[in-house]
Amino acid sequence: MGSRFEILVEGIDNAALVDDVETTIREAFQEMALPGAWRVVVKPSRTRGRWDFSVYGLDVRHVLSIAVPPNLLPDLIPRRLRESLNHAALCTADDAADRPRAGAMITDCPALV
Repeated sequence: MGSRFEILVEGIDNAALVDDVETTIREAFQEMALPGAWRVVVKPSRTRGRWDFSVYGLDVRHVLSIAVPPNLLPDLIPRRLRESLNHAALCTADDAADRPRAGAMITDCPALV
């Protein structure tokens, strides 16, 4: 199952913290039983004190920013991931009839931050 996930964590020098972030992301995906390949990028935002969190998979591309110290990322990311993907699924279902083509990105739907 590991090959389905590509997780990139940038800007954190503490290897144990990076491992915690990666582990919680993998566990969240496994709990949600989402199909297909997924790519997740966690990196410092250009805005000081914030982290950019990007999720890419199938017809999903979602980017959000989180304002927390790095040590809280393992606690907050799984919750934000679930909220974001659940929101994306609702937007996808609600907007399916309005889409001009299959595979439209969910970024057209308002994001939860």
